[in-house]
Amino acid sequence: MMTDERKDRTTVVTSGGGGGAGWFIAGGLVVALALGGFLLFGGALGGGDGGVNIDVPEKVTIETPKPSE
Repeated sequence: MMTDERKDRTTVVTSGGGGGAGWFIAGGLVVALALGGFLLFGGALGGGDGGVNIDVPEKVTIETPKPSE
């Protein structure tokens, strides 16, 4: 014969207490982005003045042939 035993079960959920690894990675990304932006926009990686000089004449004339009569 089977006995009808009931056992009470309790579920305990804990949160928090996580390590600081996520904050460490986020801080590293912020520092890397700041350093990359500084180097790029500071001209160290070619983001600044590239030294390209384009000479354009002051006046451009276009000659068209006269139509024959």
